[in-house]
Amino acid sequence: MNKNTILLAAGAVMLSVASCSVEESKLTPVASDPRVPMEFTTLSTKTALVPSDNNAVVWSADDAVAIFDGTYANKFTITSEPGTPSATFAGKAIPEADYYAIYPFSNDAELNGTVISSVLPAEQHYVAGTFDTMLNPSVAKALGGATELSFSNVASILQVNVENLGDKVVKEVAVKATEKLAGDYTVEMSGDEYIAKAAENAVAEVKVVADEAVAADKFYAVLLPGTYTGLIVTVTYSDGTYSEKAVSSSVEMPVSGGRIVSVDGSAVETPASESLYDKFMAGENIIIAGKTYNKSQYADDDIMKMTGTKSAIYNASGTYGDGKIIFIDVPDQDAPISIGNAGNIVVIGADPNNKPHVIRSGANLMTHENSKLVLHNLEIDLPNSANNEGTAIETGFIAESEFGELTLSNCDITMREDKPVIQMTKEGTSIKELNIVDCNIFVNGTSTNRYILSSGSNPHVLTSVNFSNNIFYNTDNLISNFRLINASNNAATNQISIGDIKIVNNTFVNICYNNSSAVLANEIENATVTRNITYFNKSLDTITNAYHNFLRAFSDKYPAAPECYDNISYQLSTDTAVKYFRIFQNNNYKPTSGQFEQESNRLKVDPFEGGNLSTFTPAAEYAEYGAQR
Repeated sequence: MNKNTILLAAGAVMLSVASCSVEESKLTPVASDPRVPMEFTTLSTKTALVPSDNNAVVWSADDAVAIFDGTYANKFTITSEPGTPSATFAGKAIPEADYYAIYPFSNDAELNGTVISSVLPAEQHYVAGTFDTMLNPSVAKALGGATELSFSNVASILQVNVENLGDKVVKEVAVKATEKLAGDYTVEMSGDEYIAKAAENAVAEVKVVADEAVAADKFYAVLLPGTYTGLIVTVTYSDGTYSEKAVSSSVEMPVSGGRIVSVDGSAVETPASESLYDKFMAGENIIIAGKTYNKSQYADDDIMKMTGTKSAIYNASGTYGDGKIIFIDVPDQDAPISIGNAGNIVVIGADPNNKPHVIRSGANLMTHENSKLVLHNLEIDLPNSANNEGTAIETGFIAESEFGELTLSNCDITMREDKPVIQMTKEGTSIKELNIVDCNIFVNGTSTNRYILSSGSNPHVLTSVNFSNNIFYNTDNLISNFRLINASNNAATNQISIGDIKIVNNTFVNICYNNSSAVLANEIENATVTRNITYFNKSLDTITNAYHNFLRAFSDKYPAAPECYDNISYQLSTDTAVKYFRIFQNNNYKPTSGQFEQESNRLKVDPFEGGNLSTFTPAAEYAEYGAQR
């Protein structure tokens, strides 16, 4: 793969936007509808750029805004000629009210007091010379029955210049950062300055997708405002090559109008398989599970490069020890590398296209002041694990004390048939932060229990758990006893406590939770379960007691405001028994607030287009679900 030159320009472009109105009511209607036809006018706007007119901004055809009148969310559509900086919008609203407005109109937009909330899509589409239609958010208010709205932009624009590269055509431009870039956001309207603020479940990546071939052009991404660190821009071409640039300095994306802030984003042309070690030593960031790792954070003696096979990494070792970041660079690896007891180390496979083969040996997670074990871009083969003396290792990671962070990122993991990946045993064992992200996990075997994490009947605490963008799969067999977190299946002895758990954008293939749930705990304080795919191309008729739940809290201590929605499931249409996939075991549990859907949306069509699981990438209409590869 080739890396090709790209240039970045970050633009904070302010929008003064126009008037709007709304049809759909998100609030309880009154006995008779008090709304009357109304028109609102706007003073200025920015919904589209006009490159030929010095990037002037104008209203577009089919633009629509949401206007809140205190009771209804009303859709107002443009009635004046588009292409001008001011416009007229028509719809129905309650007269003589205080009006709050947001562009673009969305069924997700809501008003709570003086706070507007909406969603900035993380997947956007290329439009020549401008940003995606009905996208760049702006807000306005008109109090005391006034009908003139002066819209203000609440987001920012990032411009990515893609060079002409001969026959190459651009498929996608992706922007990643340490901070949140898109998704749910809120705007406080009580003052005079309006800025979109990312919600907790916002995301740190935005993709601008070209629906048709684009040889070279400017790509515009609409982002939530802020100062971004660890910014990476990746241009993917239709031939599979890509150009990636990590911006070394922070990028400020303020909300201000009429100016574009230039950022040096030039990249040296290098092959896509460039060593992560070389990039790290050149000062580029490596982002793992949302955290940035940079050479400047480490002393020279703490940056290690490991090139020998049949070697071992132990925390207590004088060579590969405490506080180190270790790159494994073994091009033609003929034997696995053993990783032993861990207190504070980061281990990274150097070749992004050839994950080094490692095993776990003496796999204790040690009590440590800054305890951390981070494994990134590795192949972890648990069934074949053995220590340097050849003794078989049954469990991947054993936690017997208080441990800080365990992160498995971008790893290919093969599970044992009868042992968990992580085992919590002794009383008082805790893991403050558990991240399993961007991994492909083959769930081995057929009928025996398979667990990612298992605990005993002692008190255990998992403060923060994050399962995101993983593929858990077995394409040959149906796995009927799988759990992400296993604890005692008894209310009297289940003593595992989970503070915050996120199960987001995962794909589960031929995996279910017979007689119980994917996560068993005594109590769950906060939960986010969104955009997961539960998929079967094997019949479920033989599984009589499959409840197919994600979460169960034996004490019935469930979160008050879970974010559990937009999950989908599919089973063979030829199955006699229809299975339902729920979020919580207790069907009587009703949260007091938050976004909550108890059951997955059952699909009638195969999201993998006829059972093609070669890449686990679903059809385009399900692109926001599951782990995209």
